[in-house]
Amino acid sequence: MSSDNTPKPFEWLSGGLFFGKGKGGIESVDSCKDVLQLLNGINENLTAIVLEPEKESSKEESASSSLDKTAAEDSNKGGDDGANPAPSKFLEARLNRVRVLLYDERRSTSQQEHRWSSPTVAGATMQALTGDGLKHLMPKLIEFLPRLSFESRKHVATVFNYLLVCGFEGSDRDLYKPIMASFSDYVEKNFDLILTNIVKGYDCSIHGVTDVGLHCGAMYRSCLKHVNLYRELVSTTERVERYILPLLDKYVHVPNFDISSCAMESLRLVFTAGSDGSFVSDESAQRQMAELAASFLTRDYEMIWDERFNPKLMSDQSNYMTKRVALQILSTVLLTRSNYAIMIKYVNSRKNLILVMHLLRDTSPHITLDAFHVFKVFVANPNKIPEVTKILKDNSPKLCAYLETLHYDKEASDTQFRDEKALIIATLRSM
Repeated sequence: MSSDNTPKPFEWLSGGLFFGKGKGGIESVDSCKDVLQLLNGINENLTAIVLEPEKESSKEESASSSLDKTAAEDSNKGGDDGANPAPSKFLEARLNRVRVLLYDERRSTSQQEHRWSSPTVAGATMQALTGDGLKHLMPKLIEFLPRLSFESRKHVATVFNYLLVCGFEGSDRDLYKPIMASFSDYVEKNFDLILTNIVKGYDCSIHGVTDVGLHCGAMYRSCLKHVNLYRELVSTTERVERYILPLLDKYVHVPNFDISSCAMESLRLVFTAGSDGSFVSDESAQRQMAELAASFLTRDYEMIWDERFNPKLMSDQSNYMTKRVALQILSTVLLTRSNYAIMIKYVNSRKNLILVMHLLRDTSPHITLDAFHVFKVFVANPNKIPEVTKILKDNSPKLCAYLETLHYDKEASDTQFRDEKALIIATLRSM
């Protein structure tokens, strides 16, 4: 008769050697369907990971004999020795399991025969994360993102983003809208706690992990899809200083191209909210966000445009990509109807006109084209101040000669550009 302890065939491959045996092994996580159990386990694992430095410090202060004993006990309780995986391994497995359950359910509800099935997994995940018992789990996961494994970091961002956008797209989106709205409300109630850690995650000089900044950028942009969260972001000058100006002051200028591009994309969406209908859920939300954007860009005009945007993003010290995206952002802002007050103030500035005219002569053809779309607003403005009129009038012959040849090859394929250029040249000549 065989003993109960006799190894089963290929047990080492299915988890016996690498993941431990019995109910406590990681193989049990892969078959778990109880979201609340998984999230409670994630909370326990995260707590253990956060406390690890304290344990190490305690060991260093102990006598050598006590140190050996403590290390042996820790190894038996949860060391990464194969028999008992470390908390980080369990955390990664549980986060992945939650992600898999969410996406498996979505594939099911998107099929015709399950079109009206209730998304119980997404609902249970949302309720658990927003309930009193685990309401601080998501902020903690984001705060300690650099301490997690590569895969765990990816799974945290995936779950966060999924719950914030699951009701925007897909044939089954109506099933997920209440879940998405509830999670959005939860983020709103914990806005400062969550956004502080998301913005801090951009700073690779602190944690040295590039993908953390990219994940935080993705979570930042998911928040921008909701009117209530965008309103929180731009509601006061203090919030703008805490959550938007760091992008302008620091993160768009970092040497790491991935991080700077990510920060620039986030900045573009903050400034142009509501102008891109594909980014928000409906026309009403688009209109509300455009009004909110106009309000904060007007309220904090000097702090944003005069002190940062112009000198830091469009000067000679800025790199090619920064200048190009900045010009595209500026053009979109100026040509958005709800930003009329901003447009009038910006184009009635002698300093701004000189800056844009300088960019119009840039060595890059892409920069000159983007600069033209800003320059045309200065010329087309019917209520120019005398200083702006004088500059345009004094430089009219040179400007017209230059514009005649500007992207001449583009006129045949782009009739709108050709007509706009002809109108600007005619306006300048009539001055």
